[in-house]
Amino acid sequence: MAMQKKLLAIGCGGAGMFSLVVASQLRKGKFETIVLSDEADIYCRCTSSYILSGEAELDDAIQPESMVGDYGLKIVHDKALRIDRKSRTVTAESGTVYPYDHLVIGTGAHPFVPPIPGIDGAKVSTVRTSDDMRHIEAAAKEAKTAIIIGAGVIGIEIASALAERGIAASLIEGAPAISSLVADAEFAKYLVDHLASHGITVRFGVSVKEIRDTDGRKEVVILQDGTESVLATDMVVVATGVRPNLDIIEGTGIAATAQGILVDRRMRTNDPHISACGDCVVTHSAVTGERVGSGLASLAIQQSKIVGFQIAGYPIRYSGSTGAFAFRILGKEYALAGLSEEEARKRFRFVIVGRAESTNIYNDLKGKEPLSVKLIFAGPRMRLVGYEAFGKGVISSAEVASFAIGMRCSVLQMLHFNYIAHPSLTAWPFMNPLIMASEDAMGTLMTKIKAFFHIG
Repeated sequence: MAMQKKLLAIGCGGAGMFSLVVASQLRKGKFETIVLSDEADIYCRCTSSYILSGEAELDDAIQPESMVGDYGLKIVHDKALRIDRKSRTVTAESGTVYPYDHLVIGTGAHPFVPPIPGIDGAKVSTVRTSDDMRHIEAAAKEAKTAIIIGAGVIGIEIASALAERGIAASLIEGAPAISSLVADAEFAKYLVDHLASHGITVRFGVSVKEIRDTDGRKEVVILQDGTESVLATDMVVVATGVRPNLDIIEGTGIAATAQGILVDRRMRTNDPHISACGDCVVTHSAVTGERVGSGLASLAIQQSKIVGFQIAGYPIRYSGSTGAFAFRILGKEYALAGLSEEEARKRFRFVIVGRAESTNIYNDLKGKEPLSVKLIFAGPRMRLVGYEAFGKGVISSAEVASFAIGMRCSVLQMLHFNYIAHPSLTAWPFMNPLIMASEDAMGTLMTKIKAFFHIG
């Protein structure tokens, strides 16, 4: 009987852990699989805002280890400290040395905490782990006001969730606007106006100088437009982004940048016996081919499957990321796939935009709500490179757009989209947002072509 190959994963998130599940199921009985974890539990971070709003319970967001143990994986709570590529071993905090035939690095990321005096004080929390959520929950039970530092996706979601439970939330952001990686100016305004309509104040161009304790409350000292002021609040949440966990590769020669471990289309590092996936890696954009980060749960799972297939001997490659994401805030939804208009104009000489104003369900139904969609086409083929939407019912068009971006569909190909129509499930047949926006873009394109050739 052939000896089982030893598969070792560092990190018990969706990336490293699931890659071994996939490999072990594709080649049953061929592998001995161990996952080294330095986290207390398997926490579904995407549920965080719903825990705060009361729509989910923290305990339900913590997945049982039997979820992977049932597939034959052994989870060992031992922090990995060193990788020895020559001997193909990993030394852990306990002193145990774990050999491997193939290693998967899925160490994830950690919250970036700005060097602000007082940021490590009581009732100041980051947003990442189950313990973070326990701290935020405890503070929120007694709070009437909250300040969230960082107006990215997580900051916006947390502010909205706190507002839903009756807490007066304020967002402060150092940049002059929401990042164009999240939303362009047009859709950023939709988001900010919607937050403001629910009493959430958003301040841009603000630097935090200090966080102080006073009479059981917090004082956030800020500088804006050259003027220093103090904001009093009951709690502070820090949502200033994340950084990849790269300590494990120090001194190993595994290629990386500050943004993450460099991997190829097979999710392999520069060592053929080591793969990496999830938040700790830098992969390729399916839109531009540029190196991009991987800070989305959907990407981690997709990449982990590629790793699992590769280990099992199936030559499936990663086609790259469209960066598609969506979130819901205070009854509205927002989604982006590919590039925002601002980002597209930085990269392409010729950009055409198509817009659609539709509804989430048939126009003649009483419960209809507005849906705004933008498609961005670029390059000589006028291929779809970006999508943004705000309103109700964004997901169906967002996922189709993400697929079309990955397939490099042109505006003409988008016009061939065969869609479904049903009164309570989709937009009115005449108002399918992807077709409307593609037709709008095609009209703009034809106008420009006619003007160039002096036609009409």
